[in-house]
Amino acid sequence: MTTSTGCMALGTKGPGNLQAPKAEAFISTTITTYLAKYGQEGHGIMKQCLGGWLDPLQLEREPEPTSIERSVSSQAVASGAGIFWEVLTFSLGIHLSPKDKKYLQPLLDVASRIVANTNDYFSWKCERDGGGKICNTIKYLIAKEGQSEQQAKETLKEFVLEDEQNYRFLSEQFSRDAPIHIRKYVSMVQLLLGGYHTWCATCDRYKVEETGKDLSIICIGEGNNNASLQYCTNTILDDSALLDPVNYIQSLPSKDMRSKIIDALNIWFQLPEQPLDIIKDTVNDVHNSTLILDDIQDSSALRRGFAATHHVFGSAQCINSATYMIAQAAARLLALHAQFPGIMSVFLEGLKTLALGQSWDLNWRSTGYLPSISEYMSMIDGKTGSMFEMGARIMCGLSSRIVPLAELNELTCLLGRWYQIRDDYQNLQDERYTAQKGFCEDLDEGKLSYPIIVSCNADPKTRRIIMGILRQRQEGTILALGVKLQILNLIRRTGALKQTWEMLRKLEGEVKASLEALETVTGEPNPLFRAVVKLLGGVPKP
Repeated sequence: MTTSTGCMALGTKGPGNLQAPKAEAFISTTITTYLAKYGQEGHGIMKQCLGGWLDPLQLEREPEPTSIERSVSSQAVASGAGIFWEVLTFSLGIHLSPKDKKYLQPLLDVASRIVANTNDYFSWKCERDGGGKICNTIKYLIAKEGQSEQQAKETLKEFVLEDEQNYRFLSEQFSRDAPIHIRKYVSMVQLLLGGYHTWCATCDRYKVEETGKDLSIICIGEGNNNASLQYCTNTILDDSALLDPVNYIQSLPSKDMRSKIIDALNIWFQLPEQPLDIIKDTVNDVHNSTLILDDIQDSSALRRGFAATHHVFGSAQCINSATYMIAQAAARLLALHAQFPGIMSVFLEGLKTLALGQSWDLNWRSTGYLPSISEYMSMIDGKTGSMFEMGARIMCGLSSRIVPLAELNELTCLLGRWYQIRDDYQNLQDERYTAQKGFCEDLDEGKLSYPIIVSCNADPKTRRIIMGILRQRQEGTILALGVKLQILNLIRRTGALKQTWEMLRKLEGEVKASLEALETVTGEPNPLFRAVVKLLGGVPKP
């Protein structure tokens, strides 16, 4: 049976001018075997896989890829990785519906990149020395990006390791509530990738030199620039060191205000429980990450009445874990990206805005610059308001309900300003804040909070004294109690605490008005959001 005959038997289109006799013979033999041995099931798997074998052979490869992404994509197609997933389905005896396949596609795209890049990594020496046409991403990195051979291999290695992490994060999302056959398939794809890696590392085709070492696992080399392959043990390090700071910050007492706000917004968006939980987890991951980093940047000793995370696990470990939390948050949304492609842009834009706001808060503190009220409000919009806005806009992207974005952004912006200035006020005024964070902790940090900015802009003499004290403070040391009381008295004398309280009343009124406007536009009263407003309101006068 020729390949064309096999295609006719399967009811598929033939390969045309196929310039690969050995491949043609292999395909013909395989088709015959499967049809004879597996009957209708064999017919199905061959029909599904035939395109995966033939298309790469006929594909007109672009002479030279124009980007690293196109090179990897081209290699993924040329490797025929798609047939792996069909054969795996067949071997597991499960059926994947078109809906299942669409659901799994983001995961399989990552897996296909791993297959292509793993193959290119291990086959490079063979291709380079073989004298034929080289189709390998390492070639692109050398020719187009000016990397040395070793640098190119290291780059490709990083691609593989990064995608392996991406696969792990995605698979965790799939595994939560997916049907049993999906969970089984996802776990077996991971085993297939490990097996393929080992095969590439050991097969004769890629000319791996014998070393005489007893080998348990061969893996992509770590930290040795003089060898293309490394031998490593099968010792697996757990993630306790990574997750200890994460679990600690999550264990501290919290009002969980952001989750309450997301629940309140869902009165309008009507999202089901699963995507709503993903949004909550995403926002909380970002929030807790910023708390860990804030405490390090502020040299804070306490967080919610307990030792700050970096005082337990060290700054370096906590920075690493905080970075992981951002990656984890992104992975949560990545699971929804195929169905809702706009949400990752919203997430990344929110992270950028948050970092921009934080950058000015840190800059003013280190340079001793006194911002205007307008500048401070803009900083709050980035540092605090963007977190609320991010959650709301992600909800908007996932919901079929229409909620006016302009009015929604106004509400989240006002809420962010109210929330932050309320925090500034209570840090200097509220005994509960003293118990949880220390007396006037913002002064220890050299933070230019709203009351300080109002006070310093109101009176030049007060400005010189307060700004002078803050400039002379020692990083990471607590100001003397008498100095704190001196600053607090200056703030009170200029009327800044009273003005801050009046601003809180004003912002509370604006939040209520914005909420009423949204209730009117949507035709949906929101008692949950009103409960949040009531919870944040009622701040006592100074």
